[in-house]
Amino acid sequence: MSPRLRWETLAHLARWSMLLPVAGLLLGALYFAYHALKEVLLALPLGLEAALPRMVGAVDLALLAAVFLLFGLGLFELFLRKLDLPLENVLAVESLSDLKEKLGQVVVMILVVKFFEKALVFKPQEALDFLLFAAGVALLALALWLTRK
Repeated sequence: MSPRLRWETLAHLARWSMLLPVAGLLLGALYFAYHALKEVLLALPLGLEAALPRMVGAVDLALLAAVFLLFGLGLFELFLRKLDLPLENVLAVESLSDLKEKLGQVVVMILVVKFFEKALVFKPQEALDFLLFAAGVALLALALWLTRK
């Protein structure tokens, strides 16, 4: 066996080390999905006023679960093997830039949700507060427009 072939074999086997972070990311996705479900179930018996902040928090947790799921399955597809799932349009990852693009879009959505979490408790004192809040909403709209295809 030539030295080159040994290195290629070793490199091919080393890719299986990515199974550890993939498993951790999938477990993280389950963790955040469970807590999102728990938040929703705790918010259901409350009135609308009290349930809204909890529901926004649940959306935030669900988006975090999506980030972990996308990243875990994306790494699996890149390093181990292609997935044969009906969700190909969502999970199709051909390169690291594809994975970064998908994660970037979800991170922008997390930032939008975090902004609206803060907006729920926002108590404006002056006209400038309203102007800054409107500027924040406009910047979020611009970020969403820039991340669309």
